[in-house]
Amino acid sequence: MRLTQVIGAQRDGETVPRPDLEPIFTELAARWAGDGRAVPGRADEEWTILARRYPWPER
Repeated sequence: MRLTQVIGAQRDGETVPRPDLEPIFTELAARWAGDGRAVPGRADEEWTILARRYPWPER
């Protein structure tokens, strides 16, 4: 599954684009990535490493 970036507002079950907000979120994501923080919609390398290292508990 691949997450795609959706910028907008929900109205009647559909996403209404908000192109005026895109620069804000694009800049925020760039700052977070530059600081080494997790960014929604992007792979989190630290989590991937931890999840592979330890087996999941049996249910």
